[in-house]
Amino acid sequence: MTSGTALLVGGSSEIGLAVLKELLGPPPRRVVLAGRPSGELWRNAEQLRDIGYYVTTAQYDASLHTEEIDGLLAHLSADHQVDLAVVAVGTMAADTFVDGVVVNGLAVALLVRALIARLSGSGSARLVLLSSAAAARPRQSIAAYALGKQLADTTAVLSAPQAAAAGVRVVVVRPGFVATRMTAGLPKPPLATTPDKVAFRVVRALRGRQVVVWAPRSTALAVWVLRRVPVRMLPDSLR
Repeated sequence: MTSGTALLVGGSSEIGLAVLKELLGPPPRRVVLAGRPSGELWRNAEQLRDIGYYVTTAQYDASLHTEEIDGLLAHLSADHQVDLAVVAVGTMAADTFVDGVVVNGLAVALLVRALIARLSGSGSARLVLLSSAAAARPRQSIAAYALGKQLADTTAVLSAPQAAAAGVRVVVVRPGFVATRMTAGLPKPPLATTPDKVAFRVVRALRGRQVVVWAPRSTALAVWVLRRVPVRMLPDSLR
């Protein structure tokens, strides 16, 4: 079994699973899927077990309670050093504005910092944060989600140089619209992508020196243009 443990926080995420599978390497290897108990979490775990990985699950509820993070890190340290972490936490369905900012931003920022500290010193570790194009161009219609993603994204980007000096490679991926179960039934915009294509972009970024990667790449140009167009001239769906 490969010595390092791989972690996916947001274990029910389709995009997170696609990225993890691309980075895991051949089995056997210990994998931990962390998140709220759900059918999607169990299905993702079984899918990895069928491939040949040794998979366990851990309870993790994105909040500001440090015991959540401490409990997760204690679970990870039980057997092996973590050398790969994919953070795929996010929701547009938070009950309140504050919950949306906390779940998508503050809690993720604290987790990213804690994971970098835990990964440091392992020699060659990788941390991938699934952010969003909304982190670079917030919209009123998803304000809490966008503000949260901004905070988490900025935390990871600012932490990247210090993390690199400690042997941790940080990549922040900013997808646009991704075709998943969560977006099923919604009209697909021209730059829509898939979880597998997002994963491919992450793999390419890790081979180079990029910290921020867009998926698809053309999303960066689209966001640049939209930020320069007066809001009153945009359709409601882009405000």
